[in-house]
Amino acid sequence: MSNIFYINEHSEAVQLREQRYENEDHFQQLIERHPDILAGEQINPEMPRKWILISREMGVPGHEGGSDQWFLDHLFIDQDGVPTFVEVKRSTDTRIRREVVAQMLDYAANASVYWPADRLRQAFEDHNDAPSEELNLKLGIVPGEEDAFWNKVDTNLRLGKLRLMFVSDEIPSSLQRIIEFLNGQMTDTEVLGLEIKQYVSSNGQRTLVPKLIGKTTSAVQVKQKQQRFKWNEESFLDRVYGISGDKIVSVCQNILTQFQNMGCRIYWGEGSKQAGFVPIYDGKCSHQLLAVYSYGTSTKIEIYFQHFKEPFRNEAKKKELLAKFNSISGVQIPENSITRRPSLDCKLFTNQQRFEKFTEIYFEMINEIKRYEEHSR
Repeated sequence: MSNIFYINEHSEAVQLREQRYENEDHFQQLIERHPDILAGEQINPEMPRKWILISREMGVPGHEGGSDQWFLDHLFIDQDGVPTFVEVKRSTDTRIRREVVAQMLDYAANASVYWPADRLRQAFEDHNDAPSEELNLKLGIVPGEEDAFWNKVDTNLRLGKLRLMFVSDEIPSSLQRIIEFLNGQMTDTEVLGLEIKQYVSSNGQRTLVPKLIGKTTSAVQVKQKQQRFKWNEESFLDRVYGISGDKIVSVCQNILTQFQNMGCRIYWGEGSKQAGFVPIYDGKCSHQLLAVYSYGTSTKIEIYFQHFKEPFRNEAKKKELLAKFNSISGVQIPENSITRRPSLDCKLFTNQQRFEKFTEIYFEMINEIKRYEEHSR
């Protein structure tokens, strides 16, 4: 353990001795009350990270619609909508060696699939009397841009664009090696360690000194290379062909054509592993309608129920749409999916009749959006 000194107003050198945190809960409370100690300026010196706290002990389910199986110490989100998982362990806790890594990866793997952004938004708003003011004050999100911000959070979750942060008063060398290795290998997810040492003077004055671990030169280069990447029609269809074959390529081409003919723009994803696009109808609001993505061994369509805006935000309208989708042969979307993003395999729509019925639902939906927005002006 080391000591530091500060020079007081009388030009006296006051010694502060390094001191362990009295318990883990106290350590966690410090982070909750003072999130600036999470070293946002060390993570990104050019654009220091700013934070909002979503929740302490944020529950993570182990399957869709399931109850919470794990509980993350803290969930923060930065100004770019990147969910930041913070797990706190004192150096005296033997779990900090390896168990904490497996624990964090469980959180990330399941939260990126089973956390809807609406749940995170609700948790944030439940803990703040004036959530819009808090977003503006802490992250600079101006009124009117809240929906776009939470949509970005959702996109980052779905693409696995996360930040995993292991916090301790001392990061052991074995954990540091794991952090640096993971951060150098993972392109979409940032993995960092943060030592926050505590120094206390004889009169009880405390100083906290954060030190970032894991941001090696090679890890920065991996992330910078990823940031320059963006899918386009050619690269996306090449990925689909390699995963699902030429019939599914035709389905994806038809989706692109049909939605562009309906007046939609195409937003292309940026994830290196999951190729995807989102058709967006820009009316009075920007309406995200669905996503098509190719990942692993399949290519799927996600129906964006949880992102639908007026006139399709209310439960009754969503249920009407659900009934229409379920009238398509082979489609069976559970009723409880209208608050999430249920997925359909693109193989269903190699059948032309099914495809036409599917796109007709969206054609009618866009026309209803136009009528609603025209009437509400």
